[in-house]
Amino acid sequence: MYSTLAIKTNSKKSGRIIGTHQKLDKIAYKIVQKNLPENIKFPDIKTILLFEGMGGPDGLKRKSPGKDEPMHFIIPDKDDGKLFQIIKDHQYNLRKALEKGDEVRAAFEAAWMAHAVTDGLTPAHHFPLEETQKELMTEKEFIKIFGVPIKGIMHGQNTLETLRNNWLYWGANGYMSKHIGFEYGVAITLAAIPPSRVIAKIPEQDFKHNDLKDSFYSSLERVASLNMYDKFRHNGWTTDLAFETRDILLPEIAKAIAKCWLSSIPKEQK
Repeated sequence: MYSTLAIKTNSKKSGRIIGTHQKLDKIAYKIVQKNLPENIKFPDIKTILLFEGMGGPDGLKRKSPGKDEPMHFIIPDKDDGKLFQIIKDHQYNLRKALEKGDEVRAAFEAAWMAHAVTDGLTPAHHFPLEETQKELMTEKEFIKIFGVPIKGIMHGQNTLETLRNNWLYWGANGYMSKHIGFEYGVAITLAAIPPSRVIAKIPEQDFKHNDLKDSFYSSLERVASLNMYDKFRHNGWTTDLAFETRDILLPEIAKAIAKCWLSSIPKEQK
């Protein structure tokens, strides 16, 4: 999902215009504030957002493409547990940071945890794009856009195969083109509505008995059941898809972030 469209890698305005992760984090933070125990000092949202955009996972891909990139993809009906393990690791580290009162580390873990949750619940990330990249792209080939290295050339054994591979990936209906198109539609939908429209009403009981695994997978199941990305790949953006994004997808992601953050609060302090 979009967290930055900045051309410069050190841009301080990263995510201000199209910053889906940042906007969802802000909405989730409002939910957390209403349900946070009085004795817990959760990092403020400004500090959390320092670790989004160019300071987050998307920034890492811009700074060093192809090197230790976090791949937040999950195939709901063939889940290998790798993405959830990433989220679980962030939960452990966030809990430890909260116990120590380390606000900076807590903010880092909260931001990266939220990023993984958001990507994991984004329908475009339910398509095996990572496997497709490995099939079509060599690791050492890069192109540069505005001086920034971008992984993007899919070399074949000959010129014809190279052209074919790149069309399959970047063409009008290519794998990456569709991926970007879906995420852009979500970003525009979120930018066009007030944050209050995305704040889901969550029963207090849901927070008292809040389990990380249950929270994430229940949200994943609900999102996956809509088959939004399949609809998009076949029909493009439709009014029905926009309404599903506004009324179901975005509130579900914001709720999941909030519940995952709250599940990280040290048990003795709840």
